[in-house]
Amino acid sequence: MPISGWKVWLGAGLLATAQLGAGYAVDPNSKRSLDLASNAPRLALKLTPEGLKKQLEDPEFIASLVTDVETLINGLNTGRHRRRLVSTVAPLVPEDHRPSAALRKRLDLSGIEIPSFAEWFQIDIDDIGLSAISTASSDTGKGSPLALSGFTLELIHKLNDLEVVSSVHALQQGPPPAVNPNDDPRSGNQGYLNAAPQGINARYAWTVTGGDGANVGVVDMEQGWNLNHEDLRAANITLISGRNGNYFDHGTAVLGQMLMTDNQIGGVGIIPAAKGRVISQSRPDGSYNTASTILDACNNMAVGDILLLEAQEFDPVGGQYYWPVSVADANFDAILVCSGKGIVVVEAACNGGFDLDAYRNLAGKRIFNRAVSNEYRESGAIMVGASSQAVPHVRLGYSNHGSRVDVHGWGENIDTTFTNGDGTANNLYTTGFSGTSGASPIIVGAAAAVQGIAQARLGRKLSPARVRTILTTSGTASSNPSSDRIGVLPNLKAIIDGGHIRV
Repeated sequence: MPISGWKVWLGAGLLATAQLGAGYAVDPNSKRSLDLASNAPRLALKLTPEGLKKQLEDPEFIASLVTDVETLINGLNTGRHRRRLVSTVAPLVPEDHRPSAALRKRLDLSGIEIPSFAEWFQIDIDDIGLSAISTASSDTGKGSPLALSGFTLELIHKLNDLEVVSSVHALQQGPPPAVNPNDDPRSGNQGYLNAAPQGINARYAWTVTGGDGANVGVVDMEQGWNLNHEDLRAANITLISGRNGNYFDHGTAVLGQMLMTDNQIGGVGIIPAAKGRVISQSRPDGSYNTASTILDACNNMAVGDILLLEAQEFDPVGGQYYWPVSVADANFDAILVCSGKGIVVVEAACNGGFDLDAYRNLAGKRIFNRAVSNEYRESGAIMVGASSQAVPHVRLGYSNHGSRVDVHGWGENIDTTFTNGDGTANNLYTTGFSGTSGASPIIVGAAAAVQGIAQARLGRKLSPARVRTILTTSGTASSNPSSDRIGVLPNLKAIIDGGHIRV
């Protein structure tokens, strides 16, 4: 049913440009948008081997680094010194979440180098008077409503310049890939299930053993869900870890696309027979930690399962929001671990309207540009852009794009489960879920159908690299691939009939 009585959260210019026309819908009286701007800076910092040695010898080493840099910043910015304190320095990733020595050795022999994560720390700064987030429009002309504060961004850059620091980025909560469940007219229920070129042809996959996702595990990583929704309850979706406490409407919509029960209520998910679970970036201790969450998820998943990253990140260089989570080094390394273990990772390209090919990280490298082989870095994840519901599919203006984006899915007019802002309404539906948030579950559905069929036919699931290759084979191209740069919409019938699901 359509959702009424909601307002789009403008958040100091959220709809400032056409590219960001799909804002996240929240209760205007909710504290959620306010909380984002009130947290003190919190950073993830990776030390060099020399820096790690110093920290192990002196537990105050990192705190002294940050205090020195803060003093320098305040001296330069205000003309006076002001003491700022680090309240906590702790491991970014708990030891029981870190990749094992055996896995690291195996990946190293395969040419994949990953850290032990012993070098990564999380730093809480006792900051009074300076927020971690600014809602002012950016200088790039994109009008991004969420950005790191000038102080936080300068702190990141100055710490990154130190010889003992290998990488640094903010650990800052933000909303999942933005959506607006009210701005699009109803255009037919669940057309993304239909045959190509309109959809991925999930209906055909259901006629093939395993095509409904049977024997495949799917984990959704974000911040909140209503697991008691009438069309999700029978799916018995469970929480792996973390706090189920934010953006319940968003997570409920994502789960519905994949896992709505075939029960004559509401709709039906792309993979209704899959085993669904969720995990929250809001950790049990109340912290917000994407890298640790990714690793925790993978430690609880089987080879061939699928992890969906329904999250966005702040760019460490410019401080803007709406970037794929792999823009942050710790998150990239965590994804790399998952791919190395045989977990299929599906990553939203996110909703900033950015050309990922042009992005340069703090080291000046074009990490998302596949054409620059000596700078590009490969995590193994399947990255998803957003396209129009209408055929021919065109890239929606807010979708990030570039050579790194492998596939696209509908980014508008998506019919799925929904709930209210508190996550207590169990019988709501929306006809207008959108954004790369809506595109990514479609790709998870296609990947899980492939894995289910592979398990039934071959007796095992396929590698992440093989799944990505299959999904990009015989797919529906966008209207103008050279300018859209969002890959193809998978076509399950062409994949199945073309014999692509093989060893």
